[in-house]
Amino acid sequence: MKLNKKNKLLIAGFCVVLYICYSFAISNTLQYYSEYKKKQQEIAADSDMPKLVAQLMQKEKQLDQVLSSYDVNMSDSFQNDLLKQLTSYSDSYHLKITDFKEPHIISQKGFTTTSYAFSLEGSFNGCLAVLNKIENNPVLGNIKHINFIKKRNYKTNTDQLFVEVIIQKNKGV
Repeated sequence: MKLNKKNKLLIAGFCVVLYICYSFAISNTLQYYSEYKKKQQEIAADSDMPKLVAQLMQKEKQLDQVLSSYDVNMSDSFQNDLLKQLTSYSDSYHLKITDFKEPHIISQKGFTTTSYAFSLEGSFNGCLAVLNKIENNPVLGNIKHINFIKKRNYKTNTDQLFVEVIIQKNKGV
């Protein structure tokens, strides 16, 4: 049985078509299937999350009991501590605290979130330095909102920079 020129071209063309099909369709399908299996394993691992959360909550309660036995001095008024820190920071950077609003408290799902809003007046660099100190001090909470406002004082013909900041402090009940 002899292979003539047409049959050889047909076999070569068939091999080229098989290679093209593999490179465009089959290899991508295999890749997506392996990703699918990997995601399924991650989902199966995440199904243990509620157990892990319960264990962490129990561990937190145990640590709270240990801390209470050592009589750790926690301040009664976080708002006073925050105001003292702000005053010391603003004095060192020549800023003025223009407004310190009443805290806003939200209780939800066993957690209490308290938001403190205040305004500072002064230079841009000074405001950024104070915000950086607040942000790097985890005891003071997390900065959730910053709003810079530039106002023109027409009496003195100067520009004033105000920054409004909202800090949130989370606490488990």
